[in-house]
Amino acid sequence: MTPPPPGRVDPDLADRLTDAVLLSGLPVAFGEEGPGVRIRPARPTTDSDRCAGAAALDWLPSPRLSGAAAMAEPGQPAGPAREVVGTAMENALAEFLPAFGLETVRDGSGRELRVGPPALPAAGLRVPPGVLAARPSGPTPAELGLPAVLLATLRRSAALAGLPLAAHLGGTGITLAPCPPAEEPGRGDAADVGWNPSRRLADLADSDRPEAPGAATARAAVDAAMRHALGTALRACGTELRWLHALQRLRVYGESVPTIRR
Repeated sequence: MTPPPPGRVDPDLADRLTDAVLLSGLPVAFGEEGPGVRIRPARPTTDSDRCAGAAALDWLPSPRLSGAAAMAEPGQPAGPAREVVGTAMENALAEFLPAFGLETVRDGSGRELRVGPPALPAAGLRVPPGVLAARPSGPTPAELGLPAVLLATLRRSAALAGLPLAAHLGGTGITLAPCPPAEEPGRGDAADVGWNPSRRLADLADSDRPEAPGAATARAAVDAAMRHALGTALRACGTELRWLHALQRLRVYGESVPTIRR
């Protein structure tokens, strides 16, 4: 197999990365403006760094957060928030991409998250296009009785970080569900946060097709990685969250301080 010229990502690798990111429920960024995962050629750190054809992955938050970070004075929260969000999302990618047959490594400096083209075509998860099953969309957060202030806070933080907020319980992105009253007496303003991958991945995981076990493994990897990332990224963008270890749940309580606004 002839490697691609320097400065280009192996075409098959680029296709597989794009599909895996979209299956996870995350957006793909094109160009220099987010939000989403930017797939770009890896940059050699030394003359002996053989990275031809390899891809490097970055998380680009919303243009609003990127712009605020670029213009922020020292000590303002936008710059650190952008770094925290980017690191959290890159860590999530490193956690779940191996479940799609895509191994990630850090470059010699530790700054660049890479996926190299395999020497031989890998057998990673391939999901057929199209919706495999009809499923109900589920109620919206408002229909679940969640407070409007809580929804507005989470919507603002998710938009800053560049993360999609699911329109309903069956949608792709960040989901919200009321927490049981017995777990939070007197706290009707709290909700449990989750993550839904794409419908394609979820439908395949729940099907009886031969690819279903692999899809279920990938869905579980995405769920675990994104719950870790959401707590960090949303907190950096102004939302108060807490990881409840005993219940293995991520819970949101409202707005924290400072909130990033422009």
